[in-house]
Amino acid sequence: MEDDNEEQTPYIKLISAENSEIFLSRRIALQVETLRAMLEGNFRESEEGIIRFPDMSASALEKVVKYLYYKDRYSNCNTRIPEFGIAPEEALELLVAASYLNC
Repeated sequence: MEDDNEEQTPYIKLISAENSEIFLSRRIALQVETLRAMLEGNFRESEEGIIRFPDMSASALEKVVKYLYYKDRYSNCNTRIPEFGIAPEEALELLVAASYLNC
């Protein structure tokens, strides 16, 4: 098992419905319940470091990744936290994505 940890890359690849590829820090991905289960369980994703989202658009997946970096950066911040902007037309799709990912 120790060899498996040494082979893991610091980033994972997320693939949207349109086959767009977005990279996410493994450390940040492990903070998300659903992604952690996929990466640490007996799933194909844990071996490949690739997670496919066939029902999530590239724009929604990109916004989710931006949010995860935002959340990581500001979660223990003692200063004023800037607003994370979401356009009204993005809201429903992002709500579905956040619900699926538990983030």
